[in-house]
Amino acid sequence: MAGSRFKPRLRLRQRLMLAVTLLLAVILMAAGWLVIHNAQRAIAEEMESSVTLASDLVETSIRSDGEALAAAQRLAAIGHLRHLCLSLVSAGDNSNECPAGDGADAPAWFAAMTRPDALPDRRISVSAHEAIVILADPDDEIAEAWQDTRGLLALLLVFYGATIVIVYRLLGRAIVPVQRIDAALARIEHGDYAIRLPTFVLPEFDGIAAQFNHMAETLAAARSENQRLRDHSLRIQEDERRSLARELHDELGQSLTAIRADAAGILARREKLPDGVPESAEAIAQVAAGIYDQTRLMMRRLRPPGLDELGLDAAIEEHVAGWQRSHADIELVYDGDEALSDVPAPVAIHVFRLVQEALTNALRHGQPRRIDVALGARANRLRVTVSDNGRGFDPAARRPGLGLSGMAERIELLAGQLQIDSRPGHGTRIHADIPLA
Repeated sequence: MAGSRFKPRLRLRQRLMLAVTLLLAVILMAAGWLVIHNAQRAIAEEMESSVTLASDLVETSIRSDGEALAAAQRLAAIGHLRHLCLSLVSAGDNSNECPAGDGADAPAWFAAMTRPDALPDRRISVSAHEAIVILADPDDEIAEAWQDTRGLLALLLVFYGATIVIVYRLLGRAIVPVQRIDAALARIEHGDYAIRLPTFVLPEFDGIAAQFNHMAETLAAARSENQRLRDHSLRIQEDERRSLARELHDELGQSLTAIRADAAGILARREKLPDGVPESAEAIAQVAAGIYDQTRLMMRRLRPPGLDELGLDAAIEEHVAGWQRSHADIELVYDGDEALSDVPAPVAIHVFRLVQEALTNALRHGQPRRIDVALGARANRLRVTVSDNGRGFDPAARRPGLGLSGMAERIELLAGQLQIDSRPGHGTRIHADIPLA
């Protein structure tokens, strides 16, 4: 599984809270718009009804009075009424604006949003030259609407804030199990099968936790069994190598030694032998010597000489020296530690195989000019480093071969950590950190 599946750019809690915040903000704006829209519509209706009512009253008053112009002048003298303003104008005057009111009771933004787009007005002719004009003045109505609306708007804001706080807390508590499951999966991904999830309040999460714990137990048991089988397999392998090396030494080695001795005996009677026999005896001795050298090399690879008797330091030093003799064009440098003599035999053989495989890979694939091998034991930890200045490779783009996989398995069996650092053109560094306690 990939860690990015459980760690998106924005964590789940942040994404949910952002979505809830935006949703509540949209609801708040919609509710605010509805309140203001209703207030605007109520103001427009009030203006229309006030102008209609006032125009009927004014027209009735003028007609019932014998002196229409005088009545109109008396009404116009009133000037500004609630929601209305009256003015007497000449017949050709088309002005239709009331004197500016104070409008101090409503904020400018509310007045701008609730003021009707078109204010109603009425023009009543008084004479051939004069008319009384009735204009709607919404300032007082806007102020009243603000007094009625501001409490509702404030309540909406309080509701929005309280809802955000409550939702954030509830989401925070609800997301905690998801975060814990996410963290546990990440640890499983990195091989920590000892992690367990606690019991959760929500039954859905509790079911997931139970399945997760069962999975972790199964993986831990499987890994333990695999480690046991790998350890058993490697032990058998080392025993077979030891046995084969002993057989090569005892049987084939002695036989080759006998063949060389027989050839030497034949050559000792060279003057009494027919022609061609001494040459054949020399060829037999040379072939036997070559086979014997190859056999010794095979025995050295099968079981490092001196590992059981002299310890890890001497065995690796001899191994590096052997590679140096056969690869004179490459500089091999070994830096050991006297404390390596205390390394237990089961650990020593795995470390020797690690160095052996690392040297083989470097010489076979890296084409280096120098290889450094360093071993040190400090504070109950054994640190092994094999580095070269060869071609290197990209670990991410290359599947690990049997050599690298074998190294990783051996270090895992020792509960250690293996790190491989390499770049094309910059060599390779293999580092192992192994506990000794």
